[in-house]
Amino acid sequence: MRPNTQLTTCLALAVVFLAVSATSAGAQELDRWGKVKNAEAQQLIDQGDELFGSMDYSGARSNYEDAVELVRADGDFPGVPLYRIAASFYHEGKPMTAAGRLNALASESALYGDIVMETWALADAAWIHGQAGNKLDMDAYVERVTRLLKSPYLPDEFRKEITSKRLGEVTTLEQ
Repeated sequence: MRPNTQLTTCLALAVVFLAVSATSAGAQELDRWGKVKNAEAQQLIDQGDELFGSMDYSGARSNYEDAVELVRADGDFPGVPLYRIAASFYHEGKPMTAAGRLNALASESALYGDIVMETWALADAAWIHGQAGNKLDMDAYVERVTRLLKSPYLPDEFRKEITSKRLGEVTTLEQ
């Protein structure tokens, strides 16, 4: 892959972190992952989303962390609240902490077989590293995302969203 194409792919894949904001549009972006089975955990997530919307990222994160524990106690994958925890760190001005959480989320997603969550988490981590000027880390994440995009287990609609919608919205860092 040519360097400019790789950079464009990185930014295109991870523009989701730009889209997540303290608005109703941001809440809709967080809803990309749906709901959790545990009603109490879902209530904590919903309350966290309200706090997130009012820019109380630390308070939101506390609710999301409690939801993670409840979901894990049920033996389920806590991808929804884990993604929100990463988003809360990012919006709180701690992008490298968010990137670390996204990397951990990608690893846990792989253990549970959630290739969509894994790909988004890696793409978002790549974008954060690109914004921070960490080209080597960004390139490593982009390579992982590129491999996942070739997986026959990745839903076509997801692959299409990445290649059409995201790529159409992004320019490279080198411009």
